[in-house]
Amino acid sequence: MIDESFPSSLESVREFAAISAGICEEVAYFGLATANFTQLYREPGIESMDAIDAEIGSKTDVESPLLAAHRLAKFYVISAGDALLSCCELVRKDYPMHIGSAALARTAAEHASKAMYIADPDIGWKARVLRMRNLFEASHREYKSSNDSGATQLIENWKKWHSRTRSMFRDVAKQPSTNSNRGLIEQYFKHALAYEELSRPTHGNATWLTLAVIQEQKGTNYTWCATLRNFRFAMDVCIVASDRLCGLWGLDRNEVLSRLDSQYSLPATKWADLNEACDWVRAGVDHLSDNVTVDFTEDPQPRR
Repeated sequence: MIDESFPSSLESVREFAAISAGICEEVAYFGLATANFTQLYREPGIESMDAIDAEIGSKTDVESPLLAAHRLAKFYVISAGDALLSCCELVRKDYPMHIGSAALARTAAEHASKAMYIADPDIGWKARVLRMRNLFEASHREYKSSNDSGATQLIENWKKWHSRTRSMFRDVAKQPSTNSNRGLIEQYFKHALAYEELSRPTHGNATWLTLAVIQEQKGTNYTWCATLRNFRFAMDVCIVASDRLCGLWGLDRNEVLSRLDSQYSLPATKWADLNEACDWVRAGVDHLSDNVTVDFTEDPQPRR
């Protein structure tokens, strides 16, 4: 499949994309299976999360802060996989949705980076709860012009919680800011595409759009290369975030993957095999990137 003819044949690129989409489906469902594997969450080094929540929680603001932090990590892993799964559908189409798949890849990266931030198994429960609070504080910026009372009440509850419990966390270092999505992505995915590359299609970058449309019309692999680079990145961030949640909760990756057959009608696989399949996708995208073609010849212009 990945040979010397691969980069010059659009048909081969489409075939590669379709196979890669199947692999990325498994990655997305691995995240879903991880998130739903157990309702008994595990905080490393702690016997009872309930005891901690009884100490720091209150019905007047946030009742179960530590439980909420674990649930938010779960939600982020699910939503990152949701974006990847949607991306799989778009790259399979006869008329590929290059803009949509790029936007979804960026969404996957932003959600996965927040899962990495809050599900770090080495930070301790106090830092985890403070990071949860940071995420809600940062979310306020996007609700300033909204009349969504449910959302603003949730944000206000975390403000009240922080004011009430501030003295309990004096021994904890200030946690990294979550005000920059770009900063979080670059912090946790150091092999990442440049943030600008993820953003060009989403923001309607004139240079990107002009090149993409013209090269698509000329039948080169340029647009497919850009799309599959983003697609591969979405795959990478999702599998890493899901793996981190496994680490937080002490889950066996192979046990999680064994549920793909019974719960999601996908072939059961092993952790090593899934990683090998992802390596195959990475190798193909790297090969395409190294052999991208751009046609700069001028076409006849219409009469004016």
